[in-house]
Amino acid sequence: MTSLAVIVPLYNELGNIVPFYERTRAILESLALDWRIVFVNDGSDDGSLERIETIRAKDARVKVVTLSRRFGYHAVLLAGLSMVEADRYTMIDVDCEDPPELLRDFHAALEGGADVAYGIRSNRVEPVVVTFFRRVFYYLNRSIADSDIVLWMAEFAMLTRQVRDTILMPRTTYVFLRAEIAYAGFVRVGVPYKRAARTVGKTHYNVWNMTRFAVSGFLAGSTFPLRLVLYVAVLAGLLYPVAVVLAGLGAAGAIILAAVGTFYFALFALATIAVYLARTYKNGVARPVFVVDRTKTHL
Repeated sequence: MTSLAVIVPLYNELGNIVPFYERTRAILESLALDWRIVFVNDGSDDGSLERIETIRAKDARVKVVTLSRRFGYHAVLLAGLSMVEADRYTMIDVDCEDPPELLRDFHAALEGGADVAYGIRSNRVEPVVVTFFRRVFYYLNRSIADSDIVLWMAEFAMLTRQVRDTILMPRTTYVFLRAEIAYAGFVRVGVPYKRAARTVGKTHYNVWNMTRFAVSGFLAGSTFPLRLVLYVAVLAGLLYPVAVVLAGLGAAGAIILAAVGTFYFALFALATIAVYLARTYKNGVARPVFVVDRTKTHL
């Protein structure tokens, strides 16, 4: 029988664990799969681990991987994918904003020959300005990416083993799984759905985290900012004499314009190069993306 590992990242989600488990178990039991639910605990300190252990005592199909501290969303997913062996993998959040019932559609898509089935998010209930910038992120990211980017694709997906093996190949300390899934290719099927409200509690995903996530997305999938430095240099070189002539600048004015332009260009270029250099340095140091607490891990 085909085996399925359901990877569930969580950080301080005590109230969501039982409702998620009950909904997801009901769906999985209706499918012809040898399944297990793998909660990946990102250093929770609210009793989430104890709640998972209570469920584990009653259902051996529930597993837990606990990290030594909080490492972040993508590191948690990577930990789950890396440590569990199965024929297929699903990634889903514990708050039920991504409905577990969609796993039926994902399963049907893979049975039909797809390698990746993923949820296509429609607009959720959120401030208009957040929706606007979310759209800007998706379209801008796609327009500057070095390889394919799938619009409206999140990590809510079901993958075959070969896709999982492919997205684990890169040895980067800056993990951005949706970009890796898109880069891998294979046969993809999107399933539209509308995100629901959280079952319990408030999201840990604030504006600062959204901004960091967007920047990570750009840097993980594109070298365009580095090329932009060259484009700006060429454009400035072409426009500078035109500006001097049109503005009627004398020698002193031309020198001042050149000095000011060079200063701001240097700030832009150095900042861009520094960001990529920092990422290269951290990849060179190659610290682990996550650290597992073996005493609190049960697979």
